[in-house]
Amino acid sequence: MRKLLHEISVIPGVTGSCIFDKKEGLLCSDLHSGLSKKRLQIVGIHLVRLMQMGTMAGLSITSSHFRFDKYTVIGIPLDIDAVLLTLCDAQANCSLVATSAVMLATDMREELDRGISATEETGNENKIIADDNGDETFIQLLYDEIEQALAGAIGPVAGVVMQDYLVKWKQRGPATPDRLPELAQMLEQEIGKIELAREFSEKIKALL
Repeated sequence: MRKLLHEISVIPGVTGSCIFDKKEGLLCSDLHSGLSKKRLQIVGIHLVRLMQMGTMAGLSITSSHFRFDKYTVIGIPLDIDAVLLTLCDAQANCSLVATSAVMLATDMREELDRGISATEETGNENKIIADDNGDETFIQLLYDEIEQALAGAIGPVAGVVMQDYLVKWKQRGPATPDRLPELAQMLEQEIGKIELAREFSEKIKALL
């Protein structure tokens, strides 16, 4: 997998690439940019959601990109919950990079099907470790997204309600992404009104 990522990283204008999984976070990378792991996770979450929303709308998204002030991030879906992230200079040729990355995506999907360890070595400087802090950061981002959706249903008290139900939810089991549907169901019952609960459910569907 690292070899495939390296083939992308040597494309002119590319500063690195990595694989992001919705549940496991960063799996493997060949990065040479100063973008932090936390920011990569945030971008990864939004790209995965974008791909999932496209699927829900009957659209097959082959690639997508975001242009920021310092970087351009190109996302290519590898699986329902996984995306290839390629970081480029702000003015990089996105079409060239995306075309090259798509050609390698098939091999990456095969690697994912065979299983890839979250602790696969990518060099001394860029070794990715699925540690507790990374997991906590990732799930906190999901909490924030759910709370934002909840606020659309019940207003400014969403923060207090969310914290109350988080406590109850954590008392029933480990705070892991695979248990988020249980938390969502608890919040839907709290919302009460069927239409508002349905809207809340649709907003967070891509997160679960």
